[in-house]
Amino acid sequence: MANGLKLNREQYKTVKRMDHRQMETFIANMYNDGYEDGKKAAGQKVKASDIAAALMDIKGIGVKKAAEIMAAVNRLYEGA
Repeated sequence: MANGLKLNREQYKTVKRMDHRQMETFIANMYNDGYEDGKKAAGQKVKASDIAAALMDIKGIGVKKAAEIMAAVNRLYEGA
């Protein structure tokens, strides 16, 4: 069981009385909350600046090509 999730007696009784549609909504909300918490906990491991620095260390990639690659990488980070 999740560490932060505790079901008290009142919540248990509320869940017990739910119909099918209410239960679907309850479960979907719980899932979405957990998903968002997981995204926050994971964070970004690799920053765009780390990628830019690594690109400059590769032989054959100049400033112009690195800028093109970083533009594409930044578009990916914006979508995340």
